[in-house]
Amino acid sequence: MRRHGQRSEHTETDETAYYMGSAPWQAQEVLPATRQHWQIENGLHWVKDVTFQEDEPPRRGSHAPVTWGIFNSFAITLARRYGWRTVPQALRVWANQLSMVFSFLV
Repeated sequence: MRRHGQRSEHTETDETAYYMGSAPWQAQEVLPATRQHWQIENGLHWVKDVTFQEDEPPRRGSHAPVTWGIFNSFAITLARRYGWRTVPQALRVWANQLSMVFSFLV
């Protein structure tokens, strides 16, 4: 797959990505699957990595990483469902309004 674009006024990009797999797909089938994968990556995993720093968790042992992962996904879902522009913006408001947070749980 080749992609050409412009990131800023003075910076052009030209990227080529190669995909390998064992599925017997035609070229027309690879593009939608790739786009779907990156939509998930950019919409959820990237937010979790940047906002909650899940790639370098300080929580270790037992069930803590899984529990925090579920909590982080729940927070992202609530932020999007209630129309916050960004997840960090919602977290800042929720940090000062615990009654609002508890109302989500009831």
